[in-house]
Amino acid sequence: MGRLAGSGLALVVGLLAACAPVLPLAQAPVATTAEPAIPYVPTPVSIMDEMLTLAGVGPDDVVIDLGSGDGRLVINAVTKYKARRGFGVDIDPALVKLANENAAKAGVADRVQFFERDLFVTDVSSATVVTLYLLPSTMAKVESKLRAELKPGTRVVSHDYPFPTWPVTRTKELDVPEKIRISGTTFTRLLLYSK
Repeated sequence: MGRLAGSGLALVVGLLAACAPVLPLAQAPVATTAEPAIPYVPTPVSIMDEMLTLAGVGPDDVVIDLGSGDGRLVINAVTKYKARRGFGVDIDPALVKLANENAAKAGVADRVQFFERDLFVTDVSSATVVTLYLLPSTMAKVESKLRAELKPGTRVVSHDYPFPTWPVTRTKELDVPEKIRISGTTFTRLLLYSK
């Protein structure tokens, strides 16, 4: 096959462009597939209780869980710790469906909801408590988001991984045997941050 001369190539490219369908910018396809911030791993009940206790969750709180999985943390915040309401976000539609079913079974679907949503585009400004268990590689981006959106007085509890620049208010270390199958160690560190 011979080479196309520069002007011949330009003509072919021009013809292909002219024949391509033209979409207005607003209708152009947009990639919506979010990448998981961490693989789904159910938080052991003992750690979940320690996270909610460390945050001091009570009747005036709105709890938001970023990467909510089966919904256990937010449901527990409302049922056991009497939080006013809460919601969770996850990008796995099957987990979101399961979490909403679990909220209905617990009788708190009127105060707890779960959404299929990327945590980075989720409005967290209504939270008084935010909980998360995400990969270290996401923590800088999550820190920037939370520090920009949360109101003063909001508490954030991170399971195992610290934010890179946000000073920790309090740390709690635990030995949790159930974590062996999750991370290969029983060591757990919970980090409390205050806005």
